[in-house]
Amino acid sequence: MRPIIFGWRGLGVQGAANLKLHGDIKPLSEYFITIAGSGERKSATDGQALRPHRAWQKEAIKLHDEEVKDYAIKKAVYDKQKAKILGGNKKDAIDIGALNKLVEPIPPRLPVLTTEEPTFEGLFKQLQYGLPSIGVFSDEGGRLVGGHAMNADNRLKTMAGLSKLWDGVPIDRVRGGDGSSILYHRRCSMHLMIQPLAADGFINDDAAIDQGILSRMLMVKPDSTKGTRLFKNVDYQNSTEVNRYNRRVTELINSWRWDKETGELNLKSIELSSDAFKLWIEYHDHVEHQHGESGAYHPISGFASKAAEHTARLAGIIQLFSDPNAKEISAEYVKKGIVLMDFYLGETLRIKESTESREIAEAEKLLAWLKAERLRHIYPVKVYQSAPNAIRSKDKALPILMLLENHGYLSPINPDQAIEIDGKVRKQAWRVIAYSPDEVL
Repeated sequence: MRPIIFGWRGLGVQGAANLKLHGDIKPLSEYFITIAGSGERKSATDGQALRPHRAWQKEAIKLHDEEVKDYAIKKAVYDKQKAKILGGNKKDAIDIGALNKLVEPIPPRLPVLTTEEPTFEGLFKQLQYGLPSIGVFSDEGGRLVGGHAMNADNRLKTMAGLSKLWDGVPIDRVRGGDGSSILYHRRCSMHLMIQPLAADGFINDDAAIDQGILSRMLMVKPDSTKGTRLFKNVDYQNSTEVNRYNRRVTELINSWRWDKETGELNLKSIELSSDAFKLWIEYHDHVEHQHGESGAYHPISGFASKAAEHTARLAGIIQLFSDPNAKEISAEYVKKGIVLMDFYLGETLRIKESTESREIAEAEKLLAWLKAERLRHIYPVKVYQSAPNAIRSKDKALPILMLLENHGYLSPINPDQAIEIDGKVRKQAWRVIAYSPDEVL
């Protein structure tokens, strides 16, 4: 089953139930990243998976338009009654009893199921005034990881907010102008389809690694299918499986319940059966043994540390999508979660290794350029302006410079002892120690 289908299944399930795992309440939400280049049919796949959600949203917005008209009438009546009580003879005491009997109407929530590239403030407002369960889904995910939400000013705030939503803890927003707000029992699923270059920048971003958002994401980088996608005459609108999927998505979204005033979701809890829990513990301990210093998962230890929780979430999503009335998660579905998690652990290792291999190749290009130019000192701006084209950006250059420093080819110059290079004192610079293992300067 493809990640996008899991993402859209998770959106339906997350608004209906929680996962109860060894005493803690966890959302049945997941974040996915699919790395694929242009022409890999990302938008076409997205469109098929989105079909029932778009149909539900279209009907919900029609109903919302009628609810807005009804609300406007009720609000006008309320305002008139309130003004009458407050606007009497100034010598008369305000009738507090009559005022307390007035019930202010609650504005209807805008039924927007998904958003493509929100800032954290935008996502917060949508969860505050719109549906309390939402999906961040985009077939152009580079616009999110490389856009306003992830610029220097917003990066940590956006990643921290998304991490909190994945964790299921309250999210807050503090502003001087419109006050402070805290939202409880909100849910968010995510699936971003990103081109390789944008994905590399995000996956290797120090802030994303240190903050922990990457450990909450299930990544896949499928092999290209170009050249093998021969035409198949498939009628998706009359497909039994597709129609079953469409009906289940609609059924789950229609099952969402929330407090009309606070917007807090009313969620049932589902937990692992006794047999499933034993199986889950075995898998938890298996992964734990593998992400120590000598373990297979040590290079991705942050992600591996959340593997057991991902497994339980995936099992819960599949179980409830299969049977929304299930009372517990069976061992059968935990086994499915384990198979999926083994796949994602393998994919994350493969993606990390391929990224590191690419960085090493680019580092070798930079060393060759340093040698050709006979440079004895280097600073970032010099790389941005004159190095090989593939390295001429901050996102590319700084990680490669740090890689060369870590391997002893460059030595950082203390900013307090900054020297003049190319006619200007450089606060960040390195001495070139070697052009290769055999050419130490």
